[in-house]
Amino acid sequence: MKLIFKESSVNYNQYNFGYSIYAILDSLEEIESTFNKGFLPFSNDINSSLEKYYLARSLRIKTSIYERISENNRVIRKVDDKLDISYQIIDKLEFDHSDEFKTFCLNYSKERFSNKPLSGERLNLILTRLNYNKIFIFYSKKIPIGYVLTYTNENMIHFWFSFYDTKFMKNFSLGKYIMEQVIFYSKKHKINFVYLGTCYGKKALYKVRDFKGIEFYDGNEWNDNVKVLKKLCKKDSIN
Repeated sequence: MKLIFKESSVNYNQYNFGYSIYAILDSLEEIESTFNKGFLPFSNDINSSLEKYYLARSLRIKTSIYERISENNRVIRKVDDKLDISYQIIDKLEFDHSDEFKTFCLNYSKERFSNKPLSGERLNLILTRLNYNKIFIFYSKKIPIGYVLTYTNENMIHFWFSFYDTKFMKNFSLGKYIMEQVIFYSKKHKINFVYLGTCYGKKALYKVRDFKGIEFYDGNEWNDNVKVLKKLCKKDSIN
């Protein structure tokens, strides 16, 4: 692994001189240890095929202490009663990343991504990355309605990008349902950790509220103090 430091925010009066920290991986074997050090895959440069990661306040579930809480059970009951959900997990090399699939993903990102939607070029880059190796496919009455791109091995799952049919959002918390199903799958199969991406701002607090076993990377180590995490998110100056 090679580390790269790039100048970031500066507050001279407070003597805060920020640097963004990136990691370039040398081999596939480094992926798990890179997540364990708080890094997440970087995909925002469509002109680079490097296996690049960025250090952030990332979030993970420790599955040994994960339990379904009342909110999880409420969401599960409502979805299962009406949508007859099933899912399968397959290797990305066995999945047809068709134009129809890509259009589904791009349309979802236009509706749901809070910063900017995916471009076709960025989606194609994501699909070629080594840190995407398995896809969860969710069906309602045997019709595909959702996908989760993951990196999965015997010790961890990285829940990277999820895409689902937004027509169900009015009546169902389908995004929460899909995330919980991946977490519960991990617990059942004794996979130690599920990495859930970054945790910044008030909008990210649903991850903190709705799932037991939360840990966040605080810049030095994994921290399970949820009260501290909530305070940090509420103070973040993002929309």
